[in-house]
Amino acid sequence: MEMNTLGFTIVGFGTIAKTHMVALRTLPIIKPLPLTPVLDALVTRRPEELKHQAEQIGFSYITSDLNEALKREQTQAVSICTPNSLHAEQVKAAVQHGKAIYCEKPVTESGQATRALLQDIPEQYNEQLAFVFRYHPAVMHMREWLLEGVLGEVLQCKVTYLRSGYLNAKRPVSWRLSDSLSGGGAITDIGVHALDLVRHLFGEFKHVDGQAYTFVPERPSAAGAADHVRVKVDDWATMAYQTEQGVRGQVEVSRIAYGADAFRIDIVGTKGSITADLEKDKRPTLHLLDGTVPVLPIPSALELLPDDKATLGVFQDSHTAALHHFILRQAGDERWSELAPTIRDGYAVEKWVDHVLKQSEQNES
Repeated sequence: MEMNTLGFTIVGFGTIAKTHMVALRTLPIIKPLPLTPVLDALVTRRPEELKHQAEQIGFSYITSDLNEALKREQTQAVSICTPNSLHAEQVKAAVQHGKAIYCEKPVTESGQATRALLQDIPEQYNEQLAFVFRYHPAVMHMREWLLEGVLGEVLQCKVTYLRSGYLNAKRPVSWRLSDSLSGGGAITDIGVHALDLVRHLFGEFKHVDGQAYTFVPERPSAAGAADHVRVKVDDWATMAYQTEQGVRGQVEVSRIAYGADAFRIDIVGTKGSITADLEKDKRPTLHLLDGTVPVLPIPSALELLPDDKATLGVFQDSHTAALHHFILRQAGDERWSELAPTIRDGYAVEKWVDHVLKQSEQNES
C-alpha cells in the first residue's frame, strides 16, 4: 500500500463497526487528511454472507480469521468493534503484528482483565480507545472553559446518562446482556463514558461508591422464543464520587429510562454553573452569578469535527472526530495529545466499575 494511505482492518460488522466505516469513508470528503484511510480487510463471522456487501463498501479482503487479516501489508491499523470479552485477544494479536489499534470501549469485560492486558501492551504503543464523548463539541467547550477558570473553584458535577432500549422485557438476550461477553450492563456499556468524562474534566478519582441493579431479571433466549434465560447484568446504576482535587458528584446510568433519553452534565462552581445535554447540545450553557457574559475561548480541537454542512448527527460526528484524530496521530501530528484516550484511560475507570459491581453483589448477599 502506498505510503500516503492508512489501511484499516475492521473487526466486526455491527452498528459500531458500521459507524467506524461511515467515518472513514466520509473523512476524505469533508476534511483534508495527511493520510488517506482505506478499508482494507473486514473480519467477520459471516464472510460468505457479507462478501458482496463488504466489497460494495470498499473492502479488498473478507475473512473470519483476524490473524490472516493482520498479516496483510496493506493493513496498518485495526479497528476493534466486537463484544467486550473478545477485545483482549484481539488487542494482543494486533500488538504481535505491530498494527496501530483503535479499540471500542470498554477495553475488556472487566477492570481486572484490562489490567492484565496492559502487561502485554508496550509503553507508548500506538493505540487509541473510543471514548468518543471527549470529541463531543459541548465537552470540548466545557473543558476549555474550565481550564480558563470561568466557574472559579469547581464544587460539584452530576452526570446523568439515560437510555431506554432495555425496558421492554420482550427484548431478547444479546451479547450486551451476557455477563460473560459484556461483563456488565448499563454501568459497563455507558457508565464508562460518564466516568471517563468526569475524569477528563476534573482529574483522577479519590473514590467511587455505588450500586447497580437488574430490573428485568429474565428475557427470551431469542426473538420470539418461548423460553427465557436469567439476566445477570445491570439495567441501572448510581455512583457517588470524589476526585483527588475535591470535586464531588453523582453519576446515574440507565438502559431502562423510557421516554427520558438524555446525557446531561451539570457542573457547579463558586462563580456559577455549566449545563448541557450531550444528546442535543453542541454548546453548553453558562450561568454566572454576577450575570456577566464573558468572551469565552473557542477550543481549537473543534477542527476535528465535521462542520454544520457536513454533520451526520452528534453521535456519528463524535466518532468521526475521534477517528480523524487517530489518523492525524498516525501521521505524526501531535496536536491535542491530551485529548486522545488510551487503553490505560479505560482501565482508570473500569477498575471503579469493578468496585461498584462488587459493592452491589455484597449488598445483595
